Amino acid sequence: MTLRHGQAVALMVAVTFLWATAGVVTRQLEQAQAFEITFWRSAFTALSLALILPLWQGRGVWRRMVTSGRALWWSGVCWAVMFTAFMIALALTSVANVLITLAAGPLLTALISRLFFGQRLARQTCAAIVVAGLGIAWMFARQLGEGGWLGSVVALGAPLGGAFNWNLVQRSQREGHGVDLVPAVWQGGALVLGALLTHLWLTQRKETPA
Repeated sequence: MTLRHGQAVALMVAVTFLWATAGVVTRQLEQAQAFEITFWRSAFTALSLALILPLWQGRGVWRRMVTSGRALWWSGVCWAVMFTAFMIALALTSVANVLITLAAGPLLTALISRLFFGQRLARQTCAAIVVAGLGIAWMFARQLGEGGWLGSVVALGAPLGGAFNWNLVQRSQREGHGVDLVPAVWQGGALVLGALLTHLWLTQRKETPA
């Protein structure tokens, strides 16, 4: 799918708006716990894409997924981390803290590209990373005294997962192996769903008397 510049910008603005309001909408679910929200979100993602992918990319999508290489599967793991960290963090701290932590995503992406993928960074980028790091440290220090630091630490999983995902995809594309992110999103949802179902089964097994 090819987009014109204006369409791409409009799509980015729409995605940013939806991502920014996701936390506010989620916090309105007063009767649901983090486990339930994460479970149903992952279940809907996995099941809906399981129906959409064959219609969109043909039945061979599952075969291509198996033979697409490690980058696609690692991308799925990154999506699973992002799904889980975002939802659990919302249950542990305020929406504002989660969104502030997510805003560090671009800088974390640049830092990880330097540390793990050997990319060079401009001095301005390094300075911005230092300033953002100090801001996050200050936010965590304040929450440490209030006992609410755990939510922000968990929230860091989302931008870290996104940062590794972006760098993995970029490296794979430079090597001539494109990564289709839609199957990767399905894999992320399926991984989280499988992990939660396993956790639920093990919990019920422990609670069931012998």
